[in-house]
Amino acid sequence: MHPKTYLRTFISILLLNVSPYSKAELPVLGDPTQQELTPYREHLMGNQFYRTIKASVPFVTDLEVNDYMTNLGQKLISHSSQPDKKIRIFVIKVANINAFAGPDANIGFHTGLIISAKNESELAGVMAHEISHVTQRHLARAMTESNVNPATMFATILAGILVASQNPEAGAAIIYGGSAALMQSQINFTRANEHEADRIGIAVLTDAGINPEGMAGFFETLLQKSETDNIIAKMEYLRTHPLSTTRIAEARNRITPKDRHLPDDSLDFQLMRARILVEMSNSAQQLINQIEQFNADKVNLVSQYTLGIAYIKNKQTDKAIRLLSEISQSNSHPWIELALADAYRAAEKDSLALTTLKKLNTLFPNYLPVSIRYAESLISAKQSEEAISLLNLQLRTKKQPIVYNTLAKAYFSKGQTSLALEATSYEYELEGYTNLAIQQINNALRQPELNKLTIQRLESRKQELHLQIQKQRKESRG
Repeated sequence: MHPKTYLRTFISILLLNVSPYSKAELPVLGDPTQQELTPYREHLMGNQFYRTIKASVPFVTDLEVNDYMTNLGQKLISHSSQPDKKIRIFVIKVANINAFAGPDANIGFHTGLIISAKNESELAGVMAHEISHVTQRHLARAMTESNVNPATMFATILAGILVASQNPEAGAAIIYGGSAALMQSQINFTRANEHEADRIGIAVLTDAGINPEGMAGFFETLLQKSETDNIIAKMEYLRTHPLSTTRIAEARNRITPKDRHLPDDSLDFQLMRARILVEMSNSAQQLINQIEQFNADKVNLVSQYTLGIAYIKNKQTDKAIRLLSEISQSNSHPWIELALADAYRAAEKDSLALTTLKKLNTLFPNYLPVSIRYAESLISAKQSEEAISLLNLQLRTKKQPIVYNTLAKAYFSKGQTSLALEATSYEYELEGYTNLAIQQINNALRQPELNKLTIQRLESRKQELHLQIQKQRKESRG
């Protein structure tokens, strides 16, 4: 399909989906010259942005990857001008090199960008740049100061991101075709945003104790790539984040000699990148063959860990267990033991997996990737009560959808359907599906033999959710 046809079709579809009960609801923002894009309106738009992408592009669900990305984001935002700002970082399974900051601190990364980053400093550089767009409210300001309706601009940006995940050239044409309507002043405003995000991002990196050289280094690599790889480089990250040698030089000039000695890498990053590499590999066997042929100087903990999880993906569980058991003897990183537990479960050695996870839970209490794996193993072993206690403990510090999802499974396994549905309602609420959350509460209220206190609790929760929807509708009407 021609890029212009993509633009017309995709934006039309997005703008038509404005029903207050639709999963693809777009906020009704009205005339931008009469209304400010308030933080709450941006929040509503952010929820829609996230939900639409999640419904359209496959997400990485790997616990370790998501936990690492979330923790890195929290570390960076805590050193920004808005340390208490809530951000949502997610990774989508797209090989193109790109990252984007959507409304209300919804920040997405393509797997292609993570694989292309050589160290943590490079990934953190991109993340700090995107976080700086968020803290400076660049997107919100662009929508407010433009003469284009915010909903139209929102649909244009979203359409560009979604189409680019399948067709980089068409996606870039949509974004830039839509941007053309904002006139040259809007393009200049965007360039100013990029310089500001660089400057603030470098300060965030240094305050967080991360070498800021990775930001300039990664941008320089992309610019060099653009000379030989027009589609991936020019039509993706460089089109949405304009780069030049001058801008890169300015970024480097802001880095002090002392800051260049800050750490630029971590084992966590390299192991996380390995997990992405294996997940995105079209052939686990081909990846295994490559690693098994490494010369001795290339064999290290990361390459062996990569080989171990590739063995699991390729159903070579005996090899995985032997290798991961061996490297766990010389390194205590929890991800190695977690991979070993995965290998045990894949080999149907559930008791060994449970023993491994129980030990990990003692060593790393409340560590999300361990808690979820351990709870799942407890449920499989018909020890759901212990899993429920474990998950409720996790909820004291991390109210995340995956925790409520696993808690619902634990309740279902015990036949406690109303509690399972209630847990699912919290999962949907956190994902932005308020109407579906109410639906789960209604289903819970239909369960037989509910006591008076349970009914009161469920009715109270239902009322809270309805108030949320009323507030959303009131804000949308302005």
